[in-house]
Amino acid sequence: MTDLAKADQPRVLILDDERDMCEFVADVGDDQGFNAQWCDNFEDFACRYSIDLRGIFLDLAMPGVDGIEIIRFLGDNNSKAHLVLMSGHDIHLLEAARRLAESRGLKVAGVLHKPFELSALVGLYDQLAAITAPQCPTTSARPGSQYVPTASDLDAALAAGHIIPFYQPKLSVSTRAITGVEVLARWRHPDHGLVGPDYFIPLAEKEGLIERLTDQIIDQSLVQGRIWLDQGRPLKLALNLSALSLRHLDLPEDLLRRVEGRGLSPEQIVLEITESALASDFSASLDILTRLRMRRFALSIDDFGTGYSSLKQLQHGPFTELKIDQSFIAKALEEEGSLAIVESSVQLGRRMGLKVVAEGIETEQQMDLIRHLGCDEAQGYLLGRPVAANDFPR
Repeated sequence: MTDLAKADQPRVLILDDERDMCEFVADVGDDQGFNAQWCDNFEDFACRYSIDLRGIFLDLAMPGVDGIEIIRFLGDNNSKAHLVLMSGHDIHLLEAARRLAESRGLKVAGVLHKPFELSALVGLYDQLAAITAPQCPTTSARPGSQYVPTASDLDAALAAGHIIPFYQPKLSVSTRAITGVEVLARWRHPDHGLVGPDYFIPLAEKEGLIERLTDQIIDQSLVQGRIWLDQGRPLKLALNLSALSLRHLDLPEDLLRRVEGRGLSPEQIVLEITESALASDFSASLDILTRLRMRRFALSIDDFGTGYSSLKQLQHGPFTELKIDQSFIAKALEEEGSLAIVESSVQLGRRMGLKVVAEGIETEQQMDLIRHLGCDEAQGYLLGRPVAANDFPR
């Protein structure tokens, strides 16, 4: 194959201190249609590393600079490559390394426990082949993906009404009937298309615009909730509250006034609060949460299990719902640890009299699992993606 033709193939980089292993993984990659390069030391790896890599095969037991340090290097450099972690250590260490990589914002295609079968390696190459190539800064995979808004851009978008609510259905696990929706912010930019929340929510929090944004999304969703109610569809609205919202002592009265002003009942509203939003000052948050519950709002602890104090907050907070984080659902059928967390979360929620919601459901196998475990509700791409009100299923 010519160098020009090989340059058009997706690139992978292999790092292992055993040259035979490097050559084996690279040869299989070449056979699978990849431009596979390898190196046996970190200095060479750092020189060959680039933003356009499709995948990186990384041996954790590298001498000098070990795999965990290299994971830190990739995280610091915002790598978009999908990692394949390799090691002769026990599988628990590999899974711990996977979780560390994901906590640093890296994508992990899978792990290979040495010695591994050729079929396992080919299977991971198949996964990498199915992944959309990482985008260089000069290209764009979708409208708005490389748009980097400023605070003034976001301020203008809020003034123009370009930040709108999308609605993702929540379904009963037993009947698959739609019971409610989670309200999610999206930015319809006139020039850059639909901009996802990852591109503007952190900016809104940093620049002091998050409360204004939250207020607009809540007001619009309450209007839509009333429309659905008039159509005979009393769907519950799950609204996300930021940490800043929980600092305002007048939040319970203000929210009750706005809800009732639209002719809705607080029983129709579920307020979703992430554990991180509670972490800074739980006592102050508990004051507001308790008063919200007294006004008959439902309270959901979101992303359950991803922080350090979930159990304490669940025990002391007046929550009515527990949402199992999608990161555990995604791996529950493959990892014993994730399955154990999902099982114990469902059991804990039920013992405490809480509604248990599984998020991130993408396959029928995951749906069967949560049905078997006793989850009450579910949401995820299998059941419905977030859409504008006009596109919401009837």
